[in-house]
Amino acid sequence: MKKNTKLSFVASAILATTYLQAVEDLGMITVTSGSFKTNENKAPFSTEIFTTEDILKSKAKDIYSFLNSQSSIIVMPSYGNTFAQKLDMRGYGLTDGYQNIAILIDGRKINNIDMTPQLLSSISLDNIEKIEITKGSGSVEFGDGATAGTINIMTNGKNTNFIKTYYGNNNSKYGALSLGHSNDKIIVNGYIDYSSTDGEKKDENYIKNKSLDIKFFPTNDLEFRAKRSFSNLNTKYAKSLTLAEYKDNILKDKGFTEQYMSSYVTSIGGSYFLSPKIEMSADFTDEDKRSDYPTWKSTYENQSFNSKIKIKNDSSQVAFGIDNIDGDRKQTGNKTTKENQGLFITTSYLIGNTFVSAGGRYEEVNYIYAPDSGTALEQKEYLDGWDIGINQSLNENQSIFANYNKAFQAPDIDRFFNYGGTFNAFINTAISKTFNIGFNDFRDNNKLKITVFKTNLTNEIYYYKTSYRNTNIDKSYKYGLELFDKYLINSIIYTSVNYSYIVAKIDTENEANGAYDGKNSPGVSKHNATLNLGTNFGNFSSLLSHTYRSKAYAGEDLANTFTQKQEAYNSTDISCEYKVGKNVEIFAKIQNLFDQKNGLWIKDDSIYPVNYFRNYYAGIKASF
Repeated sequence: MKKNTKLSFVASAILATTYLQAVEDLGMITVTSGSFKTNENKAPFSTEIFTTEDILKSKAKDIYSFLNSQSSIIVMPSYGNTFAQKLDMRGYGLTDGYQNIAILIDGRKINNIDMTPQLLSSISLDNIEKIEITKGSGSVEFGDGATAGTINIMTNGKNTNFIKTYYGNNNSKYGALSLGHSNDKIIVNGYIDYSSTDGEKKDENYIKNKSLDIKFFPTNDLEFRAKRSFSNLNTKYAKSLTLAEYKDNILKDKGFTEQYMSSYVTSIGGSYFLSPKIEMSADFTDEDKRSDYPTWKSTYENQSFNSKIKIKNDSSQVAFGIDNIDGDRKQTGNKTTKENQGLFITTSYLIGNTFVSAGGRYEEVNYIYAPDSGTALEQKEYLDGWDIGINQSLNENQSIFANYNKAFQAPDIDRFFNYGGTFNAFINTAISKTFNIGFNDFRDNNKLKITVFKTNLTNEIYYYKTSYRNTNIDKSYKYGLELFDKYLINSIIYTSVNYSYIVAKIDTENEANGAYDGKNSPGVSKHNATLNLGTNFGNFSSLLSHTYRSKAYAGEDLANTFTQKQEAYNSTDISCEYKVGKNVEIFAKIQNLFDQKNGLWIKDDSIYPVNYFRNYYAGIKASF
């Protein structure tokens, strides 16, 4: 009876919207995150792009839930922490996969120098113009950490005026206000939001974000920009459960982990067009961050600088630049520093219907470990990355592409410490070499992308639980197939599927005397899919989506011998929106519609609940 009720509910939701009519746009999207702009069907690498329209239709609470329900990115809260979630792309695993993705916000790299995941909670979905995901590429321009690829998040930077609020179960509340002004010379935008959840048995948290963004155009050829942002959060999240507790909904009696975090970011920069064919740009960013847990506290100071010169003509382009990221972390007893300095050059050339690109990067990474007492230790790494790609248009609708990329992941500073905080050793940098080949077929009513890839790695970084220290896997590899298709069934209904098949293996590893050789990498699901069914017409739209990930080995199960596996992940979401006139939107969403239990398995009887209950909320947004 329960199953029939579920099916009837979904069928009713779909049928209720099929009497409406609108036109969905499958127009070509321009890839803009790198130095060269190109249409997505001509890119010599694998892309996955989401526009403002895609983001707003999802009615997601935050960027994590959007990526989880719409993209091929695997998203899981970090040991239950919903504000600092872990991301995985192309089979690097739920444990450390986020460190193999270079993530940028408006060109600013936000990867941390330690094992703290990138703080995407500080970004408002309402202010995002586009999300560009490049897979198996990006090491030339973005350097350290781009072994799986990159996620480039571009905010709109425009004059936007709106107020938004929603309320949901578990006493979840959200409010946002955006105010802006613009003329021919200046764009000013201020933004503030606040969200909170009162948990009892569930998570309790709040987060506050503020930002002020200014762009000034003294001449048509010159732009100055400045931004100041602040994020402040406090979260309590459930500790790990045994399998019996997980099945019986026992959360309250297990206690909680609590974290406080604050981040101040100041950015200044500018761009100047020396001529219609030559552009220069430079940006500087300073971040002061603090992270407090009950048993330890950390303070961070991160500074970054990047500059670039782009030269283009009708058929060729070249860009070269330098960048620097200097990060310090202070804890009781020591200060540890990681500094990256990079130099790159990249070129592209259009020959008829063939687009060719190539580039290289040189990067120096310097580590300093300075204990309060004792001798300071220092190590330097000299690294290189490169990429070569080609895209061949077959006709006005179809193209094929291939690229070969070398990338690297220099260890974060936490990798140099044993369990308990004693200094371990400097370990090796991970090196990846990835080959991609793909096919695009873009029609008026259908957009299809298919990519197959193979990645060979040396010195992939992992935590060797037996001796409680970090080290390297000698050799490992990953391969797979990725498929994206969006189809307009008619002027009313559209569907999309985002599917990946991934195999990740440990080839050889001497640390465990061969016990891991030939084993599957833990935390990697072979089958991953997001399915969507949407409708549009006039003032009403709806979106039904489902996210699925197949079973995997638990996060610490490198030998594939644990009794318990990571269970399959399932979540069905449904959202709808009604526009009142041009400026008011009323919306509602249900997450995990069928109340299915999901969790993150670290080892036997160590399970962190994830998207564990049904949640729902409704709200309103008014623009002015």
